[in-house]
Amino acid sequence: MKREMRRKDRLVSEEKARAIIQNSEYGMLSTAGLDGTPYAVAVSHVLHEKYIYFHCALEGRKLDNIKENPKVCMSFVRKSNVEQEAFTVRFESAVVEGSAKMIEDEEEKLLALLLICKRYTPDVSDQHLSYIEPRIKYTGVCRMEIEEISGKVNERKA
Repeated sequence: MKREMRRKDRLVSEEKARAIIQNSEYGMLSTAGLDGTPYAVAVSHVLHEKYIYFHCALEGRKLDNIKENPKVCMSFVRKSNVEQEAFTVRFESAVVEGSAKMIEDEEEKLLALLLICKRYTPDVSDQHLSYIEPRIKYTGVCRMEIEEISGKVNERKA
C-alpha cells in the first residue's frame, strides 16, 4: 500500500528526486531476509534510466537478502546542514522502492561498471575499461528496478 508523504509542502518532483540521487555521494540500500530482519548498507550507485546499479562482492548478507526477498529500498541525502538556531536540518533527500537482482549478463554488467566508474572517477575515464576488464569476474553488480521514487527538501523559505 502506497502511503502519501505527510509533509507535502516538502515534496519535490521526480526530476528533482532524480537529481538528488545523481548528486548524492552514496545510497543506503535497505534489504530484509525471509525472517524480516532489516539490513542497511551504503553502496556506490549510479542512476541509469529506470534502474539504479551498484557494485558489490559476489557474496554476502545483502546478496543473501536480495535472493530471499528482492524487494528493496534505497535512500539518499544531499545537502544536509544543521541550523541550530532554527532547531532544524536543511536537506535534500530521495527514496526509491523497487526490486533488485544480481546481473548475470556480461554486457549489462560491463555497462553498469563503466557508468559507475564514469560517475565516481571521471578524471581517469581513459583507464576505466583497463581497470574493469581483469576484475569483472570477481565483481558483482546489482540492478534495482525503480518502482516508486520520491524526493523531499527542507530549505529555508525566502
